[in-house]
Amino acid sequence: MMHPTVADIGRALRAARKAEGLSQKALSDRIGLTQAQISRFENGKSDPRLSSLVEVARGLGVEVMLVPTDAVPAAVTLGAQPESDDG
Repeated sequence: MMHPTVADIGRALRAARKAEGLSQKALSDRIGLTQAQISRFENGKSDPRLSSLVEVARGLGVEVMLVPTDAVPAAVTLGAQPESDDG
């Protein structure tokens, strides 16, 4: 199983935001980051600091977690990671 890249994390953030029915602007207003920052994170153009990633995730009602490598398949099966757009 491949490790997530900055682009994969950005796609997951975008999917979570859309699942919440939020625009980038609405999310930025909710968490205090700029819409431009959120856009750069979602498009993989910026590598977010851990504190920013946690803030965005919590603004979306999700948590950043460390999952043991051998538990990743189970976490994916439970829906912890959205499917990529490239398949």
